[in-house]
Amino acid sequence: MFTINTVRGAASMCVLKAPLAVILLSGALSPSATAELLADLPRVDAPLLETIVVTASGSANTLADTAASIGVISEREIEEVNPLHAAELMNRIPGVNIVQIGSSGEGVMAAIRQPVSTSPVYLYLENGVPTRAAGFFNHNALYEVNTSAANGVEIIKGPGSALYGSDAIGAVVNVLSGRPPKADTLSVDVTGGEDGYGRVQLKGAKVTANHGFTGKLDLVDNDGWREQTNSERSSFTGSWNTDVSANWRVNTVFTGTILDYDTGGSGLSYEDYKDDPEQFGNLIGYRDVRAFRVSSAFERDFDRSTLSITPFLRSNELEYVATWTLNTGRVTPPPPWCPSCPASLDSQDAHINESGHDSIGTLIKWDYSLSADSFVVTGLDIDYSEGYQKQTYIERSDTDPGDYWLAYTPAGLLYDYDVEVLSLSPFVHYESQLTAALRLNAGLRYDYSEYDYTDNMGAAPVDPLHLRPEDQSVDFNHLSPKLGLTYQFSEDINGYASYRHAFRVPSSGQLFRSGSTADSTDLDPVKVDSFDIGLRGNLTEHIAFDSSIYYMLKEDDILSVLDSNTGVRRNTNAGETEHYGIELGFDIILTETLDLYIAYTQSEHKYKDWEDRSGDYSGNDMPNAPENFANVRLRYGPMWLNGGRLELEWIHQGEHWIDEKNADDGRATDRDTYEGHDLVNIRANYWLSSDIEVSLRVLNLSDELYAETTGKWGPSYTPGRPRTAFVGAKYTF
Repeated sequence: MFTINTVRGAASMCVLKAPLAVILLSGALSPSATAELLADLPRVDAPLLETIVVTASGSANTLADTAASIGVISEREIEEVNPLHAAELMNRIPGVNIVQIGSSGEGVMAAIRQPVSTSPVYLYLENGVPTRAAGFFNHNALYEVNTSAANGVEIIKGPGSALYGSDAIGAVVNVLSGRPPKADTLSVDVTGGEDGYGRVQLKGAKVTANHGFTGKLDLVDNDGWREQTNSERSSFTGSWNTDVSANWRVNTVFTGTILDYDTGGSGLSYEDYKDDPEQFGNLIGYRDVRAFRVSSAFERDFDRSTLSITPFLRSNELEYVATWTLNTGRVTPPPPWCPSCPASLDSQDAHINESGHDSIGTLIKWDYSLSADSFVVTGLDIDYSEGYQKQTYIERSDTDPGDYWLAYTPAGLLYDYDVEVLSLSPFVHYESQLTAALRLNAGLRYDYSEYDYTDNMGAAPVDPLHLRPEDQSVDFNHLSPKLGLTYQFSEDINGYASYRHAFRVPSSGQLFRSGSTADSTDLDPVKVDSFDIGLRGNLTEHIAFDSSIYYMLKEDDILSVLDSNTGVRRNTNAGETEHYGIELGFDIILTETLDLYIAYTQSEHKYKDWEDRSGDYSGNDMPNAPENFANVRLRYGPMWLNGGRLELEWIHQGEHWIDEKNADDGRATDRDTYEGHDLVNIRANYWLSSDIEVSLRVLNLSDELYAETTGKWGPSYTPGRPRTAFVGAKYTF
């Protein structure tokens, strides 16, 4: 295990300071030092630079030709890990920190070149198609995708707007599903665990002369280790692949998720977190999800080009009690319209949220080979969505004097509106081999989005905390460029440098669910400029590595500020933040049966210019931004495991501030920072025969008390899962 001190300064000033352990490791990794030591070891399965990726350019390309940091998870690794949650799989990639929220539930928060947050700074795709339309962001989007049944995952770290448009700031996550099957298969996989956890997976495939059919079903029932955290999840993936002719093929994929779970496992006060982490945070929390998508990719090959047309449909519905509006451990002052009202622990904005949107669209792409050394990809993305949002105010109805809500009564509508969103986005991506070693990557995308908003309530707002704009149309347009170079230092070592621009349009909630702010529709897109430098490849036949340094400046962030002249709160584009760090990954073959995998990230996330209604935080660290996190795995595959493996995993998350103030607030117990945590997991599998596989995993082996997330109100701590064991069996027919 190792640590790396904090990276400080701008991109050009990023300095990595390593302790003795890392220095020794670096020396051990030099080709000259390892050649003799590792001469007799097995080779890495395939050179890293030959890895094929599709997300970075929209066309199949090698990693060596990609001027971006991109993490790849293969279908084989997905099958081996068989993740219970997306975090269990994706956190193996350097620079990726997916956080499971909801106390063993299905919730997701991400930290990829950004702090851990619910901010709309990530774009989630399924086979290149956004799982949600721009303007309808959901930070939990990964629970709408059947990740455990995917054929692979690709994560572009940093901006991806030049190819994919809005929201692609921190990362683009592309889950690949429905690839043509290679042979007939049928399997059933059963997993059981503590706290009433049960999962059944059914997978099948049928191959004929010109067709391939797949079906994958994932059913999960979980009581949860905390009170009121039970969940039920059903996910399915179906695909039909057909070769119409030698140069014409169609790939149709249908996916869906139905999720019902109680979110009582929300944040606790510090005292309750320490004394009784199993108790519920708020009894009334729940979340119901219905998400369905179907797409058909029609591909036709010509002499020097390929035309792809992918029409798609999607439907998303979500209903939940917004538990973050249920104040935990703090006194709420009287509302401004009732100064004589008593202070209480009850929220002024507690509500049931109902939202959804139905979409129809088409992705059109033309991949044209200009010469043996260059190609261009042009395209047009069209997306039309009809969405709605309804919020119902709730009042606490229990008589318990404690911090947590036990019951509620609906008390009237706060918002009820419809919004139609039309997006038109042409783009171009170009690559050319300038010299034998130097390759150019460039791209440009234009995005036009129009919101047509209709308020269904008519009457004036009931209070100044829930303002509503008039019926109107709002439109946005934006250009997103990128430019990158890759350089082949040797057959096995490749470097790259890139500039990428990204943006996100204001969400429909920011525009039309005004809250206490006026002029909510007078907003511009959030903008990001990012610079990357990377080096990757195979140091030896036994060692692969991937490293990157990045600097990102985010401007025109959306803040709620108080106008000193009028005393009115307004949403405005005013915030600036900067983000920089280093990401390191090593795959090392130690012996014929022992492999070591290291993923390490060191980063800084700071407010550069940030003054909102609660104070001026310019120069402060952003909250929930661990300065480092790591995933280190030791994998053992001896003959006696009969083709299985034993994996020991160490997960580290560093210290971080809980709120923006970065200072002691005078509380008796220091709760301004979260100290971080270290977790140990074990996974093992064994083949009883060629048809039967059994598995075991123990998560949080040391039974450490830790927080999945923290929040400044209280402050609150959402405790993570204690030591939990799972067993599984898989039968292949």
